[in-house]
Amino acid sequence: MRSGASAKRYAQAVFEIARENDEVDGWLDDLAVLVRDIGNREAAGLLDSPRVAIERKAGLVRDAVGGSVGPMAVNLALLMTSRGISYLLPGVADEYQRLVDSHRGIERAEVISAVKLEQRQLDDVARLLRGVSGKDVDLADQVEPDILGGLIVRVGDKVMDGSARTRLLKMRKSLA
Repeated sequence: MRSGASAKRYAQAVFEIARENDEVDGWLDDLAVLVRDIGNREAAGLLDSPRVAIERKAGLVRDAVGGSVGPMAVNLALLMTSRGISYLLPGVADEYQRLVDSHRGIERAEVISAVKLEQRQLDDVARLLRGVSGKDVDLADQVEPDILGGLIVRVGDKVMDGSARTRLLKMRKSLA
């Protein structure tokens, strides 16, 4: 079974439960705690190990997150641990966030530039993306000097690459 598909199924199930119980934001917080405390590589390696007894794993999960998250989140962590897939927790949290954003009509986007953009420029990019997507846009910015100039914009699984580096590489290919 593909891990991405599994993470999506768990996230969808959690999202349905959260909506039914009007706990969407609570689950966002709980999933963040689960990822932080037991979703890292070291913890997941231990929790997913067939050499560790399930009772010991359950104790470790309860000790790590028992008082920090709701009982349903603890049950999710225990279920995933018992199935040896606690390593999927970060994917579940990411997919859950995507489902919440979609439910609220929010599109997450990232703009990458060679230099730090001013807030006015970021607002212009967000306004443009809002017009194209028809949704509110939550825009994150990142600086990567390697792109030389221009912008790279990621919205969901779409990438718009207007970087100088990409243009130069295309020009180089066409000349070769």
